[in-house]
Amino acid sequence: MEDTSRIKAETSDLKMRFMDLFPYKPYTEQLEFMKDIESTMLRGGILVAEACNGFGKTACALASTLPFGRRIIYATRTHEQVRQVLHEIQKINEKSGMEFSAVALASRQNLCLNEICRRLPVFEAIETCKVLRKAHRCPYRAKFTYSDLDLPPVLSMEKLIQYGRRKGLCPYFLSREAAKDRMVIVAPYQYIFNENIRLKVGLEISDSILIFDEAHNADKIGQEALSDTLSERGLKSAKRELKMLDHPSEFIDGLLELLERKVSDEPSIASGAEFYEELEESLLDDISLIIDYYLPFVDDIRRLKILRGQVPICHLNGLLNFLSLIESSDRESYIAIYKRSKSGLRMVEYRCLDPSLAIKPVIEEAYAALIMSGTISPMNYFTEILGLSEADCKTYSAIAKPENVRTYVDTSLSTRFKERNEETLRIYGERLSKLVRNVPNGALIFFPQRDLMEQALKIWIQNGYVEKRGGELFIAGKRIFIEGKTARENAQIVSEYKRATKTAEGAVLFAVFRGRNSEGSNFPYEEARGIFNIGLPYADYNDPYVKAQIEYLNRRRPKLGNLWYVMDAFRAANQALGRGIRHRDDWCHFYLMDRRYATYRRFISKWALVNGMERIAY
Repeated sequence: MEDTSRIKAETSDLKMRFMDLFPYKPYTEQLEFMKDIESTMLRGGILVAEACNGFGKTACALASTLPFGRRIIYATRTHEQVRQVLHEIQKINEKSGMEFSAVALASRQNLCLNEICRRLPVFEAIETCKVLRKAHRCPYRAKFTYSDLDLPPVLSMEKLIQYGRRKGLCPYFLSREAAKDRMVIVAPYQYIFNENIRLKVGLEISDSILIFDEAHNADKIGQEALSDTLSERGLKSAKRELKMLDHPSEFIDGLLELLERKVSDEPSIASGAEFYEELEESLLDDISLIIDYYLPFVDDIRRLKILRGQVPICHLNGLLNFLSLIESSDRESYIAIYKRSKSGLRMVEYRCLDPSLAIKPVIEEAYAALIMSGTISPMNYFTEILGLSEADCKTYSAIAKPENVRTYVDTSLSTRFKERNEETLRIYGERLSKLVRNVPNGALIFFPQRDLMEQALKIWIQNGYVEKRGGELFIAGKRIFIEGKTARENAQIVSEYKRATKTAEGAVLFAVFRGRNSEGSNFPYEEARGIFNIGLPYADYNDPYVKAQIEYLNRRRPKLGNLWYVMDAFRAANQALGRGIRHRDDWCHFYLMDRRYATYRRFISKWALVNGMERIAY
């Protein structure tokens, strides 16, 4: 049982509390969140928190953890979110008169000023940088007296690059050096949950407070940190590298033969244990012996490539990293997928099925942890899959006024594969055209796949629900904008859409669940007065990896894998809903157009159901 008197005493010992730092006028919901964070930090515990987008989670998290005087490691996903964290620290400093220091850690692709390294993958860039520095081939100094530098307290990537160019210093190593004495370190997920990267950048988790933001994809983040791929192209490149040094490469021939034998037009699966046996048979030697023998050749290859004026990427190094993962992994928690790449090349993916192997050790090593997102319902399944069942879980009400959040459901339709036909899509179009007419300004419409969106659009045009005018498409009088296929194209389309939502006619944006506009994008006020979820974005059940994931989790606990499969779909659906309401006075209506939303109501984020769920009346 919690020692309440001890916690009260420790709270009073804090020189400042969150109210001294929070840079805005707090809402009741934000005060509740900050009190819970403070209580968790005092106990050195783990808080898993769900609060809708626009809640102010970043400012709340920082204001509640900074008073403890511990190193804070803030894990986030995108550069925009990194900027937001640093912006909030600036605001806290301005309000409090303090100078809390912070730095953004980023990859060489984002911080390095040397074009050779910038183009390389993470591991290759690390090794190439080492060779270039040894050969004095980089004009930016990696060694300097840090105490002599006059740096601002909050170091963004932009400030690091500007300072590095001006002083002839490497911004990447400048950020690494700054991280040694900064109070807050903001870093991408890989820097924290990939042990190899964490060790290389010298990121110390123990005794730190860990804030894991946008954690709804924590299972995928953990699995990616512990997975790798071996390709036919990479093997042939490694073979050529060894030929440059006149070293034997017979073991690579064995791996190429394995891929040739196992890869067919359809993906096939081997368990981790089976794959290990297949590898050893193909290599004709112990995996660890091969790694030890060939590892010294990596630097030789890089040096030779530099002498020849080539980019010093080393494919042998990638191969040895792959073999090291196989050798050290818990093979019961892995599968190998033999498949062809999109270009038809043979490859094998070694995929982790247990995200807790990457996530749990890091969370438990930290002094205390805050895991937060807008979409992690149901929280008990989320924490079980991550191996964090002992964590405290809390859901917070939306900061928007309750009357501003309305959620409707259509229980007569579904995009289930068995029901997915032309007539069903026609009915969707008929109903959508009626509903959109009653939504002012902008509306977002999300589809499970792009193919389904294009098929639906074709049927709706044929049936007159969508009309063409001068090369543009309209539904219920609103111009339709369609999500772009590339980042640049999409940015232009979204910009035009947002302008159009401010007009009397308004506009509609067609987008895809898990796509560019369903996660991380914001559509406040007129930009999203209605959000329509057409169906549910279930992963492809026939995908061998999805099947293996379900079976693995079902072995851990009966039906856990099936629950994960549902949770994964709803997580993407909830993310789409979260695009709408961003501020206290904002409002948006949610339209859930699939009967499965009513069946699996407990998987919908609580903030979306503050007023319950009404049947749609046409």
